[in-house]
Amino acid sequence: MANTTEYRSSTVAAGSWEPLILEGRETGEVHWLRGEGEAAPVAGLWRIGPDNGAEFPYYVHGSDTFHVIEGEAELETPDGERIKLVPGGIYSFPDGFTATWRTRSPFVKFFVMA
Repeated sequence: MANTTEYRSSTVAAGSWEPLILEGRETGEVHWLRGEGEAAPVAGLWRIGPDNGAEFPYYVHGSDTFHVIEGEAELETPDGERIKLVPGGIYSFPDGFTATWRTRSPFVKFFVMA
C-alpha cells in the first residue's frame, strides 16, 4: 500500500518572505508552509514591525490559531477588552472575531488558519 500522507517542510531564508496584502493594504510579510489557494488549513510564519503595522483592523475568517515566537502586540475588542500577545503564548480566535491589532515590537508568529 502506498503512503498517502502528505507533509510539508520549509526553511526560512531571507528571500522566502513575501508581502501579505489584506484588504488592499500591505500588512507585514508571510512565509507560507501551506499557502493561499490550497485546501484549508493554511499555515506559515507572519512578521510585522511596529513601524509598518502599528495599528490595523483584525478580522478572523474561519479560525486563526497561532504561537507567538517573538515580540508583543495587543488586541482590543469592540467592547474594550485588551488581550496581550506575548512570546511563548498560544492563542486561538474563532470565526467572526474582530479587534484592533496594535504591534508593540517586532512581531513573529506561527499561524494555522482554517
